[in-house]
Amino acid sequence: MNRRPERISFRFSARSRFAACLVTTPDGALAPGWWDLDGTRPPYADDTHRFREGAPTETTATQVLPTECGGLLRLRGAAGSGRHLLLLSHPAPAGTVTAETTTAGTPLAGPRGPSWAGTGPEPPAEDAAERLSVEARGLRLVTGGPRGTLALAVETAHDGSTRVWRIRSAPLRLSDPVTLPGRVTALLPLDGTGCRYATDLEGPDGYRPASLDLRDGSRRALPSPPDGRIHRLLLSAPVSGLLLTASDPGDGRLRIARATLGHRPRLDFPDRLNSLDGAVLPLAADPAGERVALRVSRGAQARLFLYDVATDRPRPAELPPGAFHPVAGWSEGGLRVVYAAPDRPADLVGVPDTAAHGALCPLPGAASSTRDASETPHAPTEWFATPSGRFEAVRLGDWRTAPTVVVALHGGPEDHWTLGHDPVLARLSEAGAAVVAPNQRGSTGYGRAHAEAIHGAWGVPDLADIRVLVRTLAEQRPPDAEPPVLLGTSYGGFLALLAVCADPYAWARCAVIAPFLSARGLRERSSPAVRALIDRHGLGEPPDDDLGPRDVERLAHRIRVPLLALHGCDDPVVPVDETRRLRRALTRTDGPEHVPHDCLDIAGAGHHPLQERGGAELTDRLVGFLTAGVPDRRRSPAPPGLTVADAAVRHRPSSAVFGHITHDERTPS
Repeated sequence: MNRRPERISFRFSARSRFAACLVTTPDGALAPGWWDLDGTRPPYADDTHRFREGAPTETTATQVLPTECGGLLRLRGAAGSGRHLLLLSHPAPAGTVTAETTTAGTPLAGPRGPSWAGTGPEPPAEDAAERLSVEARGLRLVTGGPRGTLALAVETAHDGSTRVWRIRSAPLRLSDPVTLPGRVTALLPLDGTGCRYATDLEGPDGYRPASLDLRDGSRRALPSPPDGRIHRLLLSAPVSGLLLTASDPGDGRLRIARATLGHRPRLDFPDRLNSLDGAVLPLAADPAGERVALRVSRGAQARLFLYDVATDRPRPAELPPGAFHPVAGWSEGGLRVVYAAPDRPADLVGVPDTAAHGALCPLPGAASSTRDASETPHAPTEWFATPSGRFEAVRLGDWRTAPTVVVALHGGPEDHWTLGHDPVLARLSEAGAAVVAPNQRGSTGYGRAHAEAIHGAWGVPDLADIRVLVRTLAEQRPPDAEPPVLLGTSYGGFLALLAVCADPYAWARCAVIAPFLSARGLRERSSPAVRALIDRHGLGEPPDDDLGPRDVERLAHRIRVPLLALHGCDDPVVPVDETRRLRRALTRTDGPEHVPHDCLDIAGAGHHPLQERGGAELTDRLVGFLTAGVPDRRRSPAPPGLTVADAAVRHRPSSAVFGHITHDERTPS
């Protein structure tokens, strides 16, 4: 089946005249993509096809960053290795490549690669014009830097300190490091020199705003004014002096403030800006610093607003609700955002009435047009009632009449489904299945109480919500309809396995990707980052119900449905041993009640095997399994019914705060 290309990891250059991303190929590999948005640089002047695509040699760990001089930086790194490869590419002139031209555009320039052995046109090869090997524990690319600098590189050392490097070319190198005593968040420019930045600097009492001067390495704290406290820096526009922050006026409630620095620092809290209904994230400011693009999220849906700073007046943009990635670019040619909908992969979209002069500069054919976005129907959401409240779910198709209904459980658990595009859910919808993607208790985006309901109680209130959901779906479908099927990834895989253990015959099939079997077991066998998440949530006490401790290895004998498990052998988040333990537990229970199960270790894959090379074939197998219909299997007597806890479970208090402003997409900052 021909698949639309998926685009991830979008970035803009410092003045938003260029953009870049990673593009999936049909076999699941990733290639760099590059746009000249305003068409002002050779070879793109007067060229309507201003998109170029490179060789499919990247991974999801690759960072891409376009430079203002028209180049493309790529930073490759292996997780935990401390070794990185920095590359600088330059676009090929339009029309210079023929056989390698793809539907997405013309490849980046460079010599042909030695490893291609296909029979069709040779794919675009890697551009190796300039490259540099870097030894660093953690490294990320950031736009900015003084004249003569391509960009900045932020390194996090073993001791938690930070070094900010300048990236220069001819030859490609890192130079002039500036050291800071803690970790930092984004670097926001404070003037037009590219030398002075504001950042949130980690200290003994958490992150505090500070200013940094790259010329001499000096830094100083940005004092909070007497009328409040600055918690986080959000966006700056040096031309107008605009600095937006997440602050509180002294009552502890986060609001968006306009900060005035200097001898008399002041915080202003615009009324209309803080009256928007939802979680507000500033995305980009126009070149004059007079208007700001805002993403306003409420539950699964997000809207784009254009905010006039002088009049404190936000107005909705002419785009339907969907998912807006936390990156955007606003140049003289207009505002471009990264927009997605359930049936529309993420892509650049131009926003009307945002160009400095005249109409918005049209995007190249490889990118989406505003007209297409405004006409894209977005999938509705639906609310489901439970004895403890209600939750929202994203819906694709009509689950009341579709032959197959897939209940898709998100990972995280600090995450939630949005009206964005998920390639697996889209494939299921194209195959004729309806999809219900619930944001049950434990999901973010619905307030602190909803998110913290599972603290110390993984698999308790969220499992109760899923059990209510499957009963609701069954009651409103035809009597002879197939039961729903389950799909879960990571934490969602853990929850899906618990659901088929709790209600063995409420489901038809179950597929899980990178699942784990229990919180305690995962804590013992996982990375420090995962252990820290579990410690923040708390393990809690085993629930007082018939299901008992939420340990799938102990409960595997209750599974009565065909099961497919996929797990990358190089998963750095959930060890592949979790799925191997599941396989052994299912094998031990083989008997008269045996049902087919496939637990597959995917060599060379990480935590998201469907998004990596070879992921297309895995996706085909997954979709085929979930939409296969009711299999012929001997139905053994169901295990005894269970009374599963839905009440609060004792657990130690957690200090975790789920903020008003979230960064839910995985685009490097």
